[in-house]
Amino acid sequence: MTRLILVFATWLFCIFSLTASELVRGGLILHEVNGQVGLKELGKDITRLNTADVPVTTVGLIECEASDGSSAFFTASNRSAIYFEGSGSFAVERFEQVMPEMAEWNAQSVEQSRIILNFRGGDLIVDTRKMRMLKSSQFLVETPLGRLTCKRALWQMRILFDPRSQIFDFTIICTEGQIRFTDLQGQQYTVQEERRLQGAGSRMKPSIEVGESTERSQEQMQRYLDLSTQHSGAADDFTRYLAYLEVIERNVRSNSERAVLGRLNTARRPIVIEFAKEPEPVTPFRAELKPPSADQADLF
Repeated sequence: MTRLILVFATWLFCIFSLTASELVRGGLILHEVNGQVGLKELGKDITRLNTADVPVTTVGLIECEASDGSSAFFTASNRSAIYFEGSGSFAVERFEQVMPEMAEWNAQSVEQSRIILNFRGGDLIVDTRKMRMLKSSQFLVETPLGRLTCKRALWQMRILFDPRSQIFDFTIICTEGQIRFTDLQGQQYTVQEERRLQGAGSRMKPSIEVGESTERSQEQMQRYLDLSTQHSGAADDFTRYLAYLEVIERNVRSNSERAVLGRLNTARRPIVIEFAKEPEPVTPFRAELKPPSADQADLF
């Protein structure tokens, strides 16, 4: 019993020793799963989950995959939420935030938070409306077709891929706020509220058009809103994330974060200029020729 008390006291000390000025890696809560869903921390083995295994609280760097018809609902310690349906996968490759004050987490205070999500295929809904972000804050989603950025918005994206024809079919719908999509050619599109951006073709040059949201997307969004309301109490309890917040050394980055930053900087290829070594000095060569013969002399 005494040992248990000491362990619990040590845990409390570690949690409350975090100050508001420290940079921490965020935490996630998986509230609900439906069907076949796999979850793993980056670099670890995958765990197959079912309805009886949730809720699950985990560190912020995870990978989630789901089969066709399966789904998962997450909330994060920076007040964002993610709803995912298969078939496909996504990964949270970077998630850091400045540790907020306990009393201010639900208050109208701004905070710094950065999250990079890698979305490969399936249906994804991202809700950042509760995030109160500074200008330096960032929520970025990388896809095989380009990059999305958003601040305080509710939106969804679907990616389908045909491996035989190597053709992508994708749809981006903004329900509230606005988002920006930048394709692999550097062309930027702003998707306003209640608008749909749809594209099909190769990953480098898809054909893109703008339209209105569809009935299917509205039904999917309603499923997310129902889950968000159902689990709002647990999602808004900051103490449930505390045990999974990890302090980040400001001068040290994980391998996954360095890999993500490397991909972000591939738009411009660096030019490396190196000094060439000086050539070896050239030594003049002097040759001697025999005098021409009598027959050769007549030629001159």
